Amino acid sequence: MKSFEVTDPIGTALRGFALANPQLRLLPEERVLYRSSDPNAVALLAGGGSGHEPTHAGFVGNGMLTGAVCGDIFASPSTGQILKGIEVLAEANSNKGVLLIVKNYTGDVLHFGLSAERARSLGIDCQVVTVGDDVAVGREKGAMVGRRALAGTVLVHKITGAFAQLHSAEHGLQGTAQVAQLVTDNLVTIGASLDHCKVPGRKFETELNNNQMELGMGIHNEPGVQTLEPIPATEDLICNYMLPKLLDPNDADRAFVPFDKNDEVLLLVNNLGGVSNFIISSITAISVDLLEKHHGITPKKVIAGTVMTAFNGNGFSITLLNLSRANKTLQQKFPGVTDIESLVNLRTDAPGWPIGVFEPRDPPKVNRDLLQTKTQVKAVGSYDFDQLSRWMQAGAKEVIKCEPHITSLDTQVGDGDCGYTLVAGVKGITEDLPNFAGSTLSETVSQISENIEKAMGGTSGGLYSILVSGFSHGLISLLKAKDDPVTKETVAAALQTSLETLYKYTRARKGSSTMVDALEPFVKEFAASRDFHKAVDAADKGAKSTATFSAKFGRASYVGDSANVEDPGAVGLVAFLRGIEQAM
Repeated sequence: MKSFEVTDPIGTALRGFALANPQLRLLPEERVLYRSSDPNAVALLAGGGSGHEPTHAGFVGNGMLTGAVCGDIFASPSTGQILKGIEVLAEANSNKGVLLIVKNYTGDVLHFGLSAERARSLGIDCQVVTVGDDVAVGREKGAMVGRRALAGTVLVHKITGAFAQLHSAEHGLQGTAQVAQLVTDNLVTIGASLDHCKVPGRKFETELNNNQMELGMGIHNEPGVQTLEPIPATEDLICNYMLPKLLDPNDADRAFVPFDKNDEVLLLVNNLGGVSNFIISSITAISVDLLEKHHGITPKKVIAGTVMTAFNGNGFSITLLNLSRANKTLQQKFPGVTDIESLVNLRTDAPGWPIGVFEPRDPPKVNRDLLQTKTQVKAVGSYDFDQLSRWMQAGAKEVIKCEPHITSLDTQVGDGDCGYTLVAGVKGITEDLPNFAGSTLSETVSQISENIEKAMGGTSGGLYSILVSGFSHGLISLLKAKDDPVTKETVAAALQTSLETLYKYTRARKGSSTMVDALEPFVKEFAASRDFHKAVDAADKGAKSTATFSAKFGRASYVGDSANVEDPGAVGLVAFLRGIEQAM
């Protein structure tokens, strides 16, 4: 696995983070980051091994942590580091005390605990709350050590930090610690990863093969509860492996928190570092759907993002916080505090917190009538629908047949998706064809233009949609009525209009090594001879010529030498035309 390596990764990472967030102060000798704080509020100090960013330093901010102390990679900071962090925070908060929020790992528990004992001997009021939310390691196996700490820890940071800001002047260190504990008591998390992460400065090592993944992997490359082989579909992974571990009341080993259908629940989907934002958003939607469908739970609040990583871990975790149970305890102990969700929503400037809008807002209303109203074009041109349908089906069939060749070409000179994009486009045409029966040709072509844009997307979809839309406009300018017949002359003139329309929006011309090298000869030859076969031959010749010069447009223009490869877009257009030709 390739990775960027740097000298002194922890020192430079902390310094870079402080440079990018100048509201924070870095003590480089002790690897402590902290902020200005309210002397009337309890200070919150968290920390642990580096490698989980944005945890811990990313959650130092108003309404969250007051400071963070960072250890070596995947290793607890020393007692000396932690104690120095306590002393720095206590200097500004000497009358309210310091709460240490600790992840339940042996080194962290020992060093933070010893630091708290030493701080108390110095006259600093200091307490420790240990967070454990993992369900992968059940009661039997984890009997002596308890649950590991995963992404749910960040919710403890946020909720306790908000409480400390709003209420710790009244309820003190003891009350703030109780809030941290009640949140912890209502958290469950499980992670899943396709592989181990790459630790900076170390060789990448893994026991998993390409057909395996780990269910319940920890945030330090620790094994989980099960190795899955083969790798299940993501929906299957969430539905049949992850959610049952969180919610099955009959799993006595893992039913740490009861959930009823009427309970209000917060869902947190966390990126372990190596999953794209795109997929994390998809996983979030899938998780919500499956919670509703199989467990009768509709999350009251959903949070998604990168909050607790394992460097570039190729996985994600799902956390559930039972708001109803947590609120019940909160309101029993602190009647003046509204609810947990209001603490989650309290504004924070912590740079790692993934929520940008803190006050709950309703989305804008939608005019459904407007969305359902279709744009109407002038209806002109009578034609043989069955014949057009056969031509389109034949063209689509040929493109689908040629997809592997087109994809191979695009892999050499582009991003490898041209074949798939063209197949999506022709399917967008043919799958909706039966709905066009009875329409005029201008209406049919206009709808095809819309379907192409929706099906293909991207640059290709836009260009082909403009081209086909131009053809429709050409028909409208040439014909006057619904019953006006469409002739070869009409088609030739409309094709010229479509090419002129396309040229308004792209500077690509013949000789640019694009689909235009096939399109322009086709249009010009058909306009001159009215012979479809000659026009297709001209398009084919144009497509082949693209292997004799370098591309000037599209992704192929970035390739050092594309002069010996035919343009895949041009080849795809010829395939479509050849299919029509065969049907003729």
